[in-house]
This record gives sequence, structure tokens and C-alpha cells, in this order.
Amino acid sequence: MEHAILVHSPEYGNWVFDDNHPTQGRRFLHGRNKIMKESQDRHLNVYEVEPQPATNEDLLLVHDAKYIAEIDNGFSDEWIGKKENLGRIARLMAGGSVTALNELLNKKTLLAINLAGAKHHAMRDYSSGFCIYADFAVAATKATELGERVAIFDCDAHHGDGTEVLLKSNENVMTFSVHEYGIFPGTGLLSDYKNRAYNFPLAGGTGDEGLLSATDMFLEATQEFNPSMIFVACGADGLGADPLSHLDYTAHGYWQALRNIREEYPSTPILLGGAGGYLPDTGTPEVWKNATLALMATNTEVVIP
Repeated sequence: MEHAILVHSPEYGNWVFDDNHPTQGRRFLHGRNKIMKESQDRHLNVYEVEPQPATNEDLLLVHDAKYIAEIDNGFSDEWIGKKENLGRIARLMAGGSVTALNELLNKKTLLAINLAGAKHHAMRDYSSGFCIYADFAVAATKATELGERVAIFDCDAHHGDGTEVLLKSNENVMTFSVHEYGIFPGTGLLSDYKNRAYNFPLAGGTGDEGLLSATDMFLEATQEFNPSMIFVACGADGLGADPLSHLDYTAHGYWQALRNIREEYPSTPILLGGAGGYLPDTGTPEVWKNATLALMATNTEVVIP
């Protein structure tokens, strides 16, 4: 029977910059619990794997050594003061995506999930948008060094600027970001076709129809690119109720978009990262659950009402 692998650590729950910050690590725990319960109820096989911290060799693929040392020492512009625990967790979360990638490369599964992954705003030598390490850029670089071709679909409400910038020179990576125009980070209005960087900006208030149109364009672009792996940055902050965007997606819309990708690529390995989402107790884990079900292989019946 087809199965998925969920890379998860209870330490993810401690990803809290402060009590009032939009980023709350309990969303990862709630997402994990929803996925595991739903898989049990539906008699689907989802296996948990502990993440291994990213090594310096991993991080140096896309990050500056001085920057890595600053994070290890507990300093980042994303939080106030010295917080070595957050530096350790950032390395663990980045390593979670590398761990997930290895499960795919070793042909253990066609779907590997790291809800704490897809930190798509981090740059080479500075953090941004609650993102410390660019784990998708790390994983994609490692994959292409082994001969893979990686297409990245980013449906977070915010433009995946870090992922795009860090991978633009890699001819074996294609990035595609669908996001709300005009909000943080203020980029992603135009595509750079020469460097396989596609952008699909949407006006505030756009619903599922915009997300599904973007998904169709992603699938069209991949026909020429011919990926051997797909990464999905499934930010749940496009939900209508999310406080950090003005998009109006539904949880079912996310399911349909990702289901369309899986149906087009039924046997292609997919790495799913959680990216953003700021309804930690409700909408965010619901979207991640739906995304998992949508990306299970097509011979598994996972219809969402």
C-alpha cells in the first residue's frame, strides 16, 4: 500500500519567538496530530521519522558561514536577544527537509512531509519573514547535485523570494510562486523565464479560482521543464481567515490544487513543507492535513468532501 513519511520532532513546538508573535510552534504539533488521526481513520499509512539537524555542509550550500555562526550563537533579527534554543531548532527544522529528501531519494516513499520546512524568505546571509534557513534551497541543491530536476510549487500567500533568489542560478531547478501582490516581501510581480522563476501574483480577495489557475500554469510550465522531483511549499496563510494576507482560499481549494498536481505526476516523489500559516489551532493544521491527503498517490482513495 502507498504510504507517506512525516518528519517530525516535538521540539518543533518550541518554535516561539515570543508569546504574541504570529509564528507559534504548536501549529506543527496540531498539524502532525491531524495528519496522524486522519490517516488512522482512513486506514492510510503515514510513518513518523525523527529529523536530523542540518550539518554545516548542508547549510553552506546556500548560506554564509558567518551567518550560520550567528544563528548557532542564538542571534537573529527575527527575535529579540540571544536565544540559542531557537538557533538549534532552526537547524533541526532545516535538517527535517534534508531528512525528508533522503527518504525520497532512497525510494522509501513518494511523499515526505516536513511541516516545519519551506522557510522561503531566508537569504544567504540574513533571515527574513520569520525564516532563518532556506531549507528548500538546501534540499533542492543537494538533489540536483545527485542528478535530480526539481520543480518547486509555492502556494504560500507571500512571495517565495528567498527560494527564488538562492536557486535562480541552478539550471536544474524551476521555482513557481503564487502569492498575494503588494504584501510582504513586496516582490514577485514579474517572472524571470530565462532563469525558470515563475511568479503568479493575485489581488487581495482572490479565492480558490486564482489558486487553481496558478496550479494549471505550474503544470503547464513543468511539461517543458520535466521535473524528477516536486517540492510543495504549502503555506496555509492564503485562507480567508488568516490574519497575514487578504486572499480567500478554502481548505478544499488547497486540497484540489495539490490533488491536481499529484494526478498529473502520480509517480513523482514530492517533498511537502508547511511554510506559513497563522491560524495555529484551526485553519493551518487543517490545510496541512488536506495537503497530505491530496498528495498521497492516486491509487489511494482520499476524497475530501
